[in-house]
Amino acid sequence: MANSIPSDWRMCATCSHWCGRTSTDPWCKWVDFDNNERALCSGGGFNGLSMQAMSCCSNWTQRFK
Repeated sequence: MANSIPSDWRMCATCSHWCGRTSTDPWCKWVDFDNNERALCSGGGFNGLSMQAMSCCSNWTQRFK
């Protein structure tokens, strides 16, 4: 994993609809992800499309709480 962002940032990497590989710290405050990965959006604003981790939309739903 190459990048880390806070788990409440409204990016695909922190969204429950993004199917990419992520990991968190033990407190789920930071999300680690590969910025070069594209993964399927499953139900968000780009449903069915391959999205980059740093993309965002208005249907973001927090994945890690």
